[in-house]
Amino acid sequence: MRHFCSLLIVLFIVPCTLCAEPSNLAPDAWQAHLEQANRAFQQALDTTDTEQAQGYYQQAINVYTELINAGVHNAKLYYNLGNAHILRNDFGRAILNYRRGLQLEPGNPRLQANLRYARSQRLDQIETSAQRAFMSRLFFWKDDLTLQTQVIIAVALFWLAWAGAFAHRFWRRSTWLWLTGGAAFAALLFAGSAWIIHMQNTATQHGVIIAKEAPVRKGNGASYALQFPRPLHSGAEFTVIERRGSWLHIRLENGANGWIRQAFAALW
Repeated sequence: MRHFCSLLIVLFIVPCTLCAEPSNLAPDAWQAHLEQANRAFQQALDTTDTEQAQGYYQQAINVYTELINAGVHNAKLYYNLGNAHILRNDFGRAILNYRRGLQLEPGNPRLQANLRYARSQRLDQIETSAQRAFMSRLFFWKDDLTLQTQVIIAVALFWLAWAGAFAHRFWRRSTWLWLTGGAAFAALLFAGSAWIIHMQNTATQHGVIIAKEAPVRKGNGASYALQFPRPLHSGAEFTVIERRGSWLHIRLENGANGWIRQAFAALW
């Protein structure tokens, strides 16, 4: 059973190709970079030498990162980069790149599957707070649709509600009332979901621990006492409350908060 699960994960981490993308590199140059990275990735998958495979994965990571730094940004590239990190057991950077890919392509099933796997492998399994769990269930579609799509759906439902109300004035049937009420309620849900995404994109910054260990302190300095008896580990996700110099005040998924060095984390 365990072997079957491993095979299933591998099916989700096969490298994929990139479509044409504007960048600071000439098309021939970034295509050559991409082929180089994918070749290194495939060599890592083919070899039975673990140490050699890790070297190939690192080569792929270096080239994928060069492409991103050159201005190539799409979900497939972040998917590839996340896959290379996850095969090096670097779950923090894997989560970082899957999350960045999902920002560009919400609902991508491969990104979502690999993100779930990376989260299942991290050392810190932090339970989501009751409030966040409730919001996730209420707006269950939030992570599968883009902000623009949700706004369009909300507007369409709003006009459908008005059409139902207008029709009810001429044809006094309960059907029109149910249509109006249902459409109005759904419009409010999608509008609320769109507002949450907008606030997350503009007012909230998210991050993940990429260091092996990150001690959490009660204040923004090494002289402060530890907030938790154990440090956070690679892959732990959080939202940023504030920054002070080289320190971040963070809130974990269960609502707990504390201070970490910014160097221990990556943000998106």
